[in-house]
Amino acid sequence: MQDLQEPTTPEEPTTPSGWRKAGTLALPAVIGAVAAIGVLAGTGQLGGGDTTIIRESASGLSTSVSSTSSDAAAAETPATTRGLSVEQVVKRESPAVVLISNETAQGGSLGSGFLIDDQGHVVTNAHVVDGATKTTVTFQDGTEGKGTILGVDKSTDVAVIKVSKVPAGVHPVPLGNSGDLTVGQDVVAIGNPYGYSGTATTGIVSALKRAIQSPSGFTIQNAIQTDAAINQGNSGGPLFDNDGRVIGINSQIASENGGNVGIGFAVPIDTVRPIVDSIISGGKAQHAWIGIQGRELTPALAQKLGLDGKRGVVIASLDNRGPASDAGLKAADKADAAVPTGGDLIVAVNGKPVTDMADVAEAVASRKVGDQITVTVLRDGKSQTVTMTLKDRPADIGVK
Repeated sequence: MQDLQEPTTPEEPTTPSGWRKAGTLALPAVIGAVAAIGVLAGTGQLGGGDTTIIRESASGLSTSVSSTSSDAAAAETPATTRGLSVEQVVKRESPAVVLISNETAQGGSLGSGFLIDDQGHVVTNAHVVDGATKTTVTFQDGTEGKGTILGVDKSTDVAVIKVSKVPAGVHPVPLGNSGDLTVGQDVVAIGNPYGYSGTATTGIVSALKRAIQSPSGFTIQNAIQTDAAINQGNSGGPLFDNDGRVIGINSQIASENGGNVGIGFAVPIDTVRPIVDSIISGGKAQHAWIGIQGRELTPALAQKLGLDGKRGVVIASLDNRGPASDAGLKAADKADAAVPTGGDLIVAVNGKPVTDMADVAEAVASRKVGDQITVTVLRDGKSQTVTMTLKDRPADIGVK
């Protein structure tokens, strides 16, 4: 998978430490620190066992906080029609999409970002500002401001920048919801591919529940796959729905040659929002966590466990520091057993049915540390619902 970032000089791109090349490339969409990571295997922010493999070759920000313009406020209400035209989305939202330029030890890099509030907070990818010694944020009208990096979370590839100057009349983009997306839905990407600022491309949501690998090697669940053309320089830019709301951050492409081939990936906004909020409010990224590893209950596994017709996630193991353990949930007798007997089967979170670890991860990662959730499980054929308070994920979880 390839990041979408571009060098400001024609020097050969460097590969950041810890990233590796593979026969098929997953490339960060940043111009500059262009790097290759290999085959992606998703185990989930909760450490779950579901695996989505993508083979490629060579704030609690709420939506109401995200904009003060009347147009943006209207975009928070689900449209009863097909939504805005591409032209309307671009005209209204592109002034808040910015070019991020960095000075680094290797020379420099370019990426994209977007303004999320009236205080000058800009969201981008962590890999866009990786190694930056100086950051400049440039708006569509040419206004430049010093960018101060407030926080970086490499495990979700999210960073927050505070820009010193916002042009008069530029309104923050509205934030949408990624949990309600459907395959085939229209999307618009706006960014700065190869330094061409304010470039808009269109496409659809090609697939959902993709697992991509962050710069730290941690797996980002529920990434949005799109065929909207994104290239190097698009990293950190917004992916909009057809109501003009941000549903993800364009982050990576699958490519044999480093260019767009119609397979791009965006970090879902429901994952991004609480990370951004914790950075802005406390200066540090927090990650809601319940402390389980899980296995999808496939039809074949359900048959072996005597659970024909059931769907959900079998708890393979529990971290004794986690809320799930505190709530008395039960893990399988052997976490790595081919048939994990004895564990609770999670069938719903907050009353919403789940079928795999991506569903559980979305339900947890979209919330803040300290929030309460309800988890419904089947144990010995009987249903029970427990309430747990989300904790911050321990620092040693997901470390590669």
